[in-house]
Amino acid sequence: MSVKRMNILVVSDVSAEQVHGGAERMLVHHIRALRDSGYGVTVLTRQPDPDAALTMKLDGRVVEHRLLYTGDRGTAGLQQLKKGAAVWWHKYAGRFDAVVAEQPFIMWALLKAGCNLPRLQVCHSFAFEEYATRYGKKGGFKHRLAGFAMRRLERKVYRSADRFLVLSHFMQKRLSDFFQIDKNLITIASGGVDVPEIAVFERRDELRHALQWDGPVVITLRNLVERTGVDLLVKAAAILKEEMPELRWCVIGRGELLQPLQELASQLEVADRVEFTGYLAEEAVQQRLIAADLFMLPTRDLEGFGLVTLEANACGLPVVATPVTANKEVVPSLPFNRLADAVSAEALANTVRVLFKEAQSDDLSRYLRRHELRHAVEKKYAWQHHDVDFLQVVESLRH
Repeated sequence: MSVKRMNILVVSDVSAEQVHGGAERMLVHHIRALRDSGYGVTVLTRQPDPDAALTMKLDGRVVEHRLLYTGDRGTAGLQQLKKGAAVWWHKYAGRFDAVVAEQPFIMWALLKAGCNLPRLQVCHSFAFEEYATRYGKKGGFKHRLAGFAMRRLERKVYRSADRFLVLSHFMQKRLSDFFQIDKNLITIASGGVDVPEIAVFERRDELRHALQWDGPVVITLRNLVERTGVDLLVKAAAILKEEMPELRWCVIGRGELLQPLQELASQLEVADRVEFTGYLAEEAVQQRLIAADLFMLPTRDLEGFGLVTLEANACGLPVVATPVTANKEVVPSLPFNRLADAVSAEALANTVRVLFKEAQSDDLSRYLRRHELRHAVEKKYAWQHHDVDFLQVVESLRH
């Protein structure tokens, strides 16, 4: 007897139209995995900006629906999403068998609209903690109240789910501890990465020439917010500027701290050594990862997994990272990566110093190290490994 195809509603707070970071990358991959496995897939999110279309097709096959959203991150924005979700759910409720929810806010609005379908809740990090890192130090009563409300919202969303998917043991424990979720309901499926073709590595010298990179380059790819710690990278550049005058630094990403970071680089007299590229398309990012010599992940806190570690390693680029949260789990799992001794510019600078000295004295050439690292990533973190666990949990939602 044939098994009925399930129609899955994928609920997300970000759009799958364009990848800006780890949240979008996981969303895009889950959509692809579901579609390729024969599930019917529809996406519900919010408008990425007020002028964005309310529906679009992803890869010409999967429809992404977007609730009207002005961008307000307070009560008015939530009420707008709640109202839009009620109208949308009334129209489409009978079309789906189960839900895969990637983030909490649109899912909260759907719950308010009456959605009670079997649900897999994906949890990469907690929104209330992210909010606290941005506003907790400088905010007063208003921000504390907003953080409390956000935590209550997430509690409602997480505790109403049937199954959970996280990318690391760190997030499994955090989800269980914060919201009293039974660990037996939480599946750990490590993040994955698309490994570049070997031929791309042969273009490294060509890419460096095009970028006008002559000496060694340390690179990072981050949202420029406080928790990602890019200011520690800038300070590390200042610490090493006299000892390693040929060393250059490249910061890819955008965010509210772009201008303050540029000003910090000027104050520390390393503006000529630290390049801020802003947002770059994926191809341009990959080219710089392949052309660079070392990747820095200077996270202060809340790294739920760190897909960017795998992306750098897949390009043959070793990673130096702060010893926090999931970094302690993911970074040491692959060769040539290194954790700094502390969350400080001094510890990161010292680790960079040691790694470059080791590379100079190592008999294993950079070429061989890059290929060994690429092979290790492909073996341990290919998307296929993630998909097996993800799809198995999705199938468990079948009634």
